[in-house]
Amino acid sequence: MKVSSNIGIINALIRITVGFTILAWSTSKLARRPWRDSYLVMAVIGAMKVGEGILRYCPVTALFEKGAEGNGGSGGFAGFKAKDMMNFKDMLKSDKSTDHKDHHPTNEHKQDPLDNTKKESNFNPEELTNKEVQAALNGDNIGDKG
Repeated sequence: MKVSSNIGIINALIRITVGFTILAWSTSKLARRPWRDSYLVMAVIGAMKVGEGILRYCPVTALFEKGAEGNGGSGGFAGFKAKDMMNFKDMLKSDKSTDHKDHHPTNEHKQDPLDNTKKESNFNPEELTNKEVQAALNGDNIGDKG
């Protein structure tokens, strides 16, 4: 079985940094309280993260990619591949597939400032307001609250 890298360099550096941090914390706690098994488990988890960063291979990511390939590209977590998990644009697009504007009358000549259907092609998550993000996290549609 040939193992190829499935995480990027930045991801690997983050895993190494977090892994060494967890490893240092858990070994310092383990030196004071050697009877606590939870510190030993955390040390093993930290060492695994360091190893994943050095090898640039994550078995969990490989499982997600294998599941996505086995199901004709629709596997993984909720239809997304492991590399697309943090792609908020695709996740928000799937939420906008249902039309919630039929529930209340609107004036056709006024443009809704929260209507993002025209801006979908050039979506920038940095332009979202805190209210829009909170509503998206709660599953609410801001247009229905007016």
